[in-house]
Amino acid sequence: MDKKSLMNDLKQIVLKEVPNAVKKVKLDKGDKICYISLIGTDYEPVLGLIQFGIESYRNEIIKSVGIDDKWSIWNTGEMPVEYQTVIDGDNFAEKQEQLVKDFGDDWENLWDECQRLRFEVAQQLNSYNWSEILTITEDFVVFSDWESIDVANGDLESSIPKEKLEIIKAKNLI
Repeated sequence: MDKKSLMNDLKQIVLKEVPNAVKKVKLDKGDKICYISLIGTDYEPVLGLIQFGIESYRNEIIKSVGIDDKWSIWNTGEMPVEYQTVIDGDNFAEKQEQLVKDFGDDWENLWDECQRLRFEVAQQLNSYNWSEILTITEDFVVFSDWESIDVANGDLESSIPKEKLEIIKAKNLI
C-alpha cells in the first residue's frame, strides 16, 4: 500500500474508532467533557492518545492561573490520565508503524502530513453529534494536539470550525 492510501486508511480508522474509543472511558457522575484532544507524538504521529478535557478541571485551572493563561487551560497534561484512551481496533497501531517506516528519515514531511491529517479529522469529528454518546459542554470541541502547541498564537484554529471557534472566543477561552 502506498503512503497516500495508507494515510487515507488511517484517517478512516480514526474517524470510525474515536467515537468507539471514547465510549469506553468512565466519567465520574456530573463530569462534562469540554474537549477531546487528538494527541500526535514523534513515535505515534497520526494519533498516540485521545484525551478528554473535563469542565470541572478546566474551571479549577482557570481559578488557579486565570483566564489569560491559555496554555494551561488547553494543556491536556493537566487532565487526569483516567480520561485517556487509545484506538485499539482495525490494526491501527500496525498501520501507523508502517507509515512511520514508509517515511523513513523524512521526519519533517511525516510530521506535516500527519498533522494535516489530524486537522482534517478534528474538523470532521467536530461535526458529529457528541451529545448522543457523551455528556458535553456547550463549548465542546475536538482538536489536534502536540507537544509544542501554541494556543495563544492560533494553533487551535486549524482543528476547529469557525462557528465553534466563535463560541470559545466569546467565553475568552482562546
